[in-house]
Amino acid sequence: MATNPYFNHKPAPSSRLLEDLTIEAIKMYGKDMVYMPRTLVREDTIFGEDNASKFSDGVQMEMYIESVDGFGVNDQITQFGLEIQDTVDLVVAKKIFERGLSHIESITHPREGDLIYFPLSNYIFEVKYVEHENPFYQLGKLYTYRLSCQLFRYSHEEINTGWSEIDQIETDISGVTNDAGAVVPQDGFGQNNNVQTDSNSILDFSEVDPFSEGNY
Repeated sequence: MATNPYFNHKPAPSSRLLEDLTIEAIKMYGKDMVYMPRTLVREDTIFGEDNASKFSDGVQMEMYIESVDGFGVNDQITQFGLEIQDTVDLVVAKKIFERGLSHIESITHPREGDLIYFPLSNYIFEVKYVEHENPFYQLGKLYTYRLSCQLFRYSHEEINTGWSEIDQIETDISGVTNDAGAVVPQDGFGQNNNVQTDSNSILDFSEVDPFSEGNY
């Protein structure tokens, strides 16, 4: 038997009303964020990374903070020890996102690797996963994107979005970027002369190795 057509029929006005209510709720209870799409310069298709990626645009849009009780903590044990990373789940309306990024034809939905600036805490988060089917097709349509984000760890990216408070974060990283915003390579121990001096006193190859029977 078929489903009841009086309850399963999805009229367009009802769908548009639910979408408008969703957008209005995010505007009321959300926060203004800045979405920064990543621009790939020299993409490595084998390893899936880009050592010269940059962020040259920033679009402000409202997003709802789903983890209202604070930042989540993602603990990972790596080769460098225990790493604790703040995480946050954000919800953005599909229509608002498409309207804000309409000037970039290649971007039709949020992407993993893009950045989001959180002005309330002055943090930059990186999008790690995009869930586009939550909630699951209410009235037969999708209205929001759910973004799982993690605190961004700066390494080599060029950030020049036009937002002074965002671009200043890269400038404040001493020894990594110069006044022009370009990455300054650090050779050896960089400007840390104490580490260089201590290493010379620890690794002294002028003495004969007592375990080599005179051959060193």
